[in-house]
Amino acid sequence: MRSVLIALIQLLVLTGGTAGWGADDSLERLLRVQAFNREFEGFDFYYVKIEADQPQPDGSHEVLATASGKFSDNAKRMKVLFLIMDGLIVGGQVLEGTGLPPCLAPEHRSSSSL
Repeated sequence: MRSVLIALIQLLVLTGGTAGWGADDSLERLLRVQAFNREFEGFDFYYVKIEADQPQPDGSHEVLATASGKFSDNAKRMKVLFLIMDGLIVGGQVLEGTGLPPCLAPEHRSSSSL
Protein backbone atom coordinates (compact mmCIF):
# COMPACT_ATOMS: atom_id res chain seq x y z
CA MET A 1 0.00 0.00 0.00
CA ARG A 2 2.81 2.36 0.88
CA SER A 3 4.56 1.74 -2.45
CA VAL A 4 1.33 2.63 -4.32
CA LEU A 5 1.15 5.94 -2.45
CA ILE A 6 4.80 6.72 -3.22
CA ALA A 7 4.26 5.86 -6.90
CA LEU A 8 1.22 8.15 -7.04
CA ILE A 9 3.14 11.06 -5.52
CA GLN A 10 6.03 10.52 -7.95
CA LEU A 11 3.59 10.47 -10.87
CA LEU A 12 2.03 13.76 -9.75
CA VAL A 13 5.43 15.39 -9.42
CA LEU A 14 6.66 14.12 -12.81
CA THR A 15 3.50 15.17 -14.67
CA GLY A 16 3.22 18.53 -12.94
CA GLY A 17 -0.10 17.56 -11.38
CA THR A 18 0.32 19.93 -8.47
CA ALA A 19 1.44 22.96 -10.50
CA GLY A 20 -2.10 23.95 -11.47
CA TRP A 21 -3.35 23.90 -7.89
CA GLY A 22 -1.00 26.65 -6.74
CA ALA A 23 -1.74 28.81 -9.78
CA ASP A 24 -5.51 28.63 -9.18
CA ASP A 25 -5.03 29.50 -5.51
CA SER A 26 -2.98 32.61 -6.26
CA LEU A 27 -5.39 33.65 -9.02
CA GLU A 28 -8.34 33.18 -6.67
CA ARG A 29 -6.59 35.33 -4.03
CA LEU A 30 -5.95 38.06 -6.62
CA LEU A 31 -9.62 38.12 -7.66
CA ARG A 32 -10.77 38.18 -4.03
CA VAL A 33 -8.49 41.08 -3.10
CA GLN A 34 -8.98 43.22 -6.21
CA ALA A 35 -12.65 42.56 -7.04
CA PHE A 36 -14.85 40.17 -5.12
CA ASN A 37 -14.14 41.31 -1.53
CA ARG A 38 -15.88 44.62 -2.33
CA GLU A 39 -18.85 42.89 -3.97
CA PHE A 40 -19.33 40.43 -1.11
CA GLU A 41 -18.47 42.72 1.83
CA GLY A 42 -20.59 41.83 4.86
CA PHE A 43 -21.60 38.41 3.53
CA ASP A 44 -21.49 35.39 5.82
CA PHE A 45 -19.26 33.64 3.27
CA TYR A 46 -18.56 33.44 -0.44
CA TYR A 47 -16.77 31.13 -2.84
CA VAL A 48 -14.75 31.82 -5.98
CA LYS A 49 -14.33 29.29 -8.79
CA ILE A 50 -11.94 29.85 -11.70
CA GLU A 51 -13.68 28.44 -14.77
CA ALA A 52 -11.11 29.39 -17.43
CA ASP A 53 -7.71 31.08 -17.67
CA GLN A 54 -6.66 31.89 -21.23
CA PRO A 55 -3.22 33.45 -21.85
CA GLN A 56 -3.23 36.16 -24.54
CA PRO A 57 -0.43 37.02 -27.03
CA ASP A 58 0.30 40.32 -25.24
CA GLY A 59 1.04 38.53 -21.94
CA SER A 60 -2.33 39.26 -20.34
CA HIS A 61 -4.83 36.62 -19.24
CA GLU A 62 -8.58 36.41 -19.78
CA VAL A 63 -10.02 34.77 -16.70
CA LEU A 64 -13.60 33.62 -16.32
CA ALA A 65 -14.60 33.34 -12.66
CA THR A 66 -17.80 32.68 -10.76
CA ALA A 67 -18.38 33.90 -7.22
CA SER A 68 -21.35 33.08 -5.04
CA GLY A 69 -22.13 33.92 -1.46
CA LYS A 70 -24.75 34.01 1.24
CA PHE A 71 -25.91 36.90 3.39
CA SER A 72 -28.63 36.18 5.95
CA ASP A 73 -31.30 34.37 3.89
CA ASN A 74 -30.21 35.92 0.58
CA ALA A 75 -27.73 34.69 -1.99
CA LYS A 76 -25.70 36.44 -4.68
CA ARG A 77 -23.94 34.93 -7.70
CA MET A 78 -21.73 36.61 -10.30
CA LYS A 79 -19.94 35.36 -13.40
CA VAL A 80 -17.24 37.80 -14.49
CA LEU A 81 -14.73 37.89 -17.33
CA PHE A 82 -11.53 39.59 -16.14
CA LEU A 83 -8.52 40.87 -18.05
CA ILE A 84 -5.39 40.49 -15.91
CA MET A 85 -1.96 41.94 -16.73
CA ASP A 86 1.11 41.61 -14.50
CA GLY A 87 -0.91 40.59 -11.43
CA LEU A 88 -3.43 43.43 -11.72
CA ILE A 89 -7.01 43.40 -12.94
CA VAL A 90 -7.06 45.90 -15.81
CA GLY A 91 -10.59 45.24 -17.01
CA GLY A 92 -13.65 43.16 -16.51
CA GLN A 93 -17.21 42.54 -17.54
CA VAL A 94 -20.04 41.04 -15.49
CA LEU A 95 -21.57 38.34 -17.68
CA GLU A 96 -24.22 37.15 -15.23
CA GLY A 97 -25.42 38.45 -11.90
CA THR A 98 -28.22 37.34 -9.61
CA GLY A 99 -29.18 38.17 -6.08
CA LEU A 100 -28.75 41.26 -3.99
CA PRO A 101 -28.16 44.64 -5.67
CA PRO A 102 -25.17 46.68 -4.49
CA CYS A 103 -25.80 48.88 -1.45
CA LEU A 104 -25.29 52.59 -2.01
CA ALA A 105 -24.94 55.33 0.55
CA PRO A 106 -27.94 57.74 0.51
CA GLU A 107 -25.88 60.55 -1.08
CA HIS A 108 -25.01 58.28 -4.05
CA ARG A 109 -28.57 57.26 -4.92
CA SER A 110 -30.18 58.80 -7.92
CA SER A 111 -33.35 60.87 -7.48
CA SER A 112 -35.38 58.23 -9.32
CA SER A 113 -34.55 55.47 -6.80
CA LEU A 114 -36.82 54.72 -3.86
